[in-house]
Amino acid sequence: MSFVTSGVNTMITGSRLPIFVLAAILISLIGCSDKGDNSSGGTSTPTASGDDRTLIQEALTEAITRWHYGDKAVLYDNEFEYLQAKYNFDDYLTFRQIEYAEADTVEAITAQDYTFYNRDSCLVKVEVTFKGPSGKISKDYDKYMLYFHRGRWIRPSVGTIEIQREYDQIRRQADSAAEAEEHESGNG
Repeated sequence: MSFVTSGVNTMITGSRLPIFVLAAILISLIGCSDKGDNSSGGTSTPTASGDDRTLIQEALTEAITRWHYGDKAVLYDNEFEYLQAKYNFDDYLTFRQIEYAEADTVEAITAQDYTFYNRDSCLVKVEVTFKGPSGKISKDYDKYMLYFHRGRWIRPSVGTIEIQREYDQIRRQADSAAEAEEHESGNG
């Protein structure tokens, strides 16, 4: 199940849903993706820095902890820069793609296996631990694609790497043009 879509339509509201829907939404929150996107076209490297593995686990733990406390900004904070540049948080809340649900059924998200792609993206196999209303513990397994973006690992729920690449290219061109103009005017 992939939660990344081609459009930017997300809504976070305060509704209560059955446990199985909560689980599906929560898994989608962090991002379920079987796509092997790698943002630089590089090769897969199953071994990478232990620091990156630690940072990825910390990112997953932070996301679910913030979700537990009702912090709706966790989704926005895990989006690419282009989306945050185009939409402020209030706009992001009006997109109407998902509904906010309580995360009280997810106890933990544990990264178990990592496949790094030139250190800018990583496919992570995870174990999601749920605790039902009766106290019964169950587990589910999934794959999440995370990206190293602006100095940290993120899992966008709406944004796409393709649009971020276009955004980065336009910024590089604008920066180059500004530098050339400054140099031409004698200020450089």
